[in-house]
Amino acid sequence: MAPYSHAQIESIVFDLGGVIVNLDYGLTIQAFSELAGYDVTQQYSQQSQADIFSKFEVGSITPAEFRRSLMQLLQFEADDEAINQAWSALILDFPPKRVELIRQLGQQKRIFLLSNINELHLATSDRKFAEAMGNDIGTLADQFERVYYSHLVGDRKPNTSIFQRVIDENNLDPAKTLFLDDTAHNLVGAQQIGLQTVHITQERPIESLNLLDL
Repeated sequence: MAPYSHAQIESIVFDLGGVIVNLDYGLTIQAFSELAGYDVTQQYSQQSQADIFSKFEVGSITPAEFRRSLMQLLQFEADDEAINQAWSALILDFPPKRVELIRQLGQQKRIFLLSNINELHLATSDRKFAEAMGNDIGTLADQFERVYYSHLVGDRKPNTSIFQRVIDENNLDPAKTLFLDDTAHNLVGAQQIGLQTVHITQERPIESLNLLDL
């Protein structure tokens, strides 16, 4: 965190997948490959997604429309539950120590959640959060001052408009706001409007950043 020691960070904006909840995209690719009977990697990957995935992320198509489009794209047939399970296979777990870190940060800073997510993944994330943490601390959304889910706000990272919305609606100072994301491409829009950024990786998880010392 040395590059940011010169500025007093007042607010932190967290991505969800790969930052707070662990992900394994390979599990979803494997699950869909099994349903389709061939390797679907070219049609679905974290870095380059077919148009239907982006549409689902901004809420412009329903889960039913998404499932139909997905079967057309990958040329297979399956029932709703099988597709839902395959689609959400990538969502792993919420490490309790990571959640506790966020809870401690929430006592010191203004913290927000900004996620490119869809209706089905949010439902799975909420369920897995409850499984990991129980009911004593509330829901995932309860841990933050405010949450921004792409499918509910109709916008997604790395568009500068979604970052500007977070800043404007919460009266944040970009120079004193830190944005954490596991996808480097998403940091670009944040940097364009003056946010401080850190790229989160498996080798550099949020618990390694000494965020409580900011």
